[in-house]
Amino acid sequence: MPQHPTAALSRRSLLMAGGAVATTFLLAGCGTNLQSTSAGSASKAPLVYWGKWAAGTPQAKLFNSIIKDYAAKTGQKVTVQWIGNGEETQVKNAIATGSGPDIYDSSIDHTAEFRAAGALGDMSAIFDTEIPGEGKTIKQVLPKSVLKAISDKKGYGFVPHSVFSEGLWYDAAVDTDFGTNPPATFDDFLDHAKQSKASTGKQPIALDGTVNSYNAFWIFQLMLATGGPGTLASLSTSASAWDKPAVRKAAEELQKLVADDLFQKDYMATKYPDAQNAWARGEQLYNLNGTWLASETASSRSSTQKPKVMAFPPVTAGKPSVVTVGALGWAANPNSKKQAQIAQFLAFAMQKKYGDRIATDADNIPARADSPAPAALAGLKKSIGSTTTISLDFDGVATTAAQWWNDVFLPLDDKFIGGSLNVDQFLAQGKAQTAALLSK
Repeated sequence: MPQHPTAALSRRSLLMAGGAVATTFLLAGCGTNLQSTSAGSASKAPLVYWGKWAAGTPQAKLFNSIIKDYAAKTGQKVTVQWIGNGEETQVKNAIATGSGPDIYDSSIDHTAEFRAAGALGDMSAIFDTEIPGEGKTIKQVLPKSVLKAISDKKGYGFVPHSVFSEGLWYDAAVDTDFGTNPPATFDDFLDHAKQSKASTGKQPIALDGTVNSYNAFWIFQLMLATGGPGTLASLSTSASAWDKPAVRKAAEELQKLVADDLFQKDYMATKYPDAQNAWARGEQLYNLNGTWLASETASSRSSTQKPKVMAFPPVTAGKPSVVTVGALGWAANPNSKKQAQIAQFLAFAMQKKYGDRIATDADNIPARADSPAPAALAGLKKSIGSTTTISLDFDGVATTAAQWWNDVFLPLDDKFIGGSLNVDQFLAQGKAQTAALLSK
């Protein structure tokens, strides 16, 4: 997930753009490249757009329709390449050699690496651009929590079109009051799951245990509940952080879950997507997973299942949940000479009618506050919109401390959630391995 910039777009000036096009665009912000781009040139040179989606995917179809509408409305051409897997590497390499797209899309997970590669600049002026026909800027239609999630020390990174999170999925058709009367604490959830197991004879929680990041959802959510955002990240930078009471408490809570035997049989050997598809068929009631789960399992879903997702319950009653917020969005090449055109296009793309289609066409949560989410995701969108405390997915350590994440934490967490380490062993080995890595 996210963060750092180039000086190419420092806030310095104010300019109007788009005078030659039919739709009115306002640039209330400013930047070097924006300042140097004349309105007269904005309608001539085609914009170059590289997409992370494969051709034919819902997002590619939707964004193609936006490009088509934009060209029809403004006369401005956009040439697009749907690159798919590996797009981020291609973007960084191309921009580093002085080529590359004017606009690209990606996830805020990659903000730090794009910043480091000089592929991402200050986008403040773009966020201050008025959306045509709405009288509001891009920044004004986004929830504060989302603006916080897409920001780092250098400012905004991506103009978000979709947000994602993770939460506790359940089947509202079977557990009819789970969403309206949610468990007050994690212990309440464990009691609820144990009662379900006792009454049905079924293991109540699905987990694709061969996906180590899915396993890590559990300890990460528990750390957010006990220590707040940054607790996991602190483990990567300080061996002594493993001694924090909040870390031990989170580990103790996870050990309860393992001891209660609530995951499906042989969960650590279950190969993705077998467990999530079994959940969709109704073989389990719960799955801690991302907001993408319902769309991924749609083809496996039983005719009666009503998937819904809610924020992870707190460990301490009455303490608000920390909501993870990730985003997919568009970024500008800071070296592009077409900054005004980029701002025009992104403001056009952020119209509500397109934001609404993020839900209807792509089955994702729209980034705009006023665009409704799919029914299954409505509860989590409400939590994202109202939360005052957010976290990036896994505190962003997958990119900021990649070696520690892959070589230390994930293998240890697999052993812990798999039941082969107890709390003391998990914490002691984590501390020792982190110290060894940091001393290199």
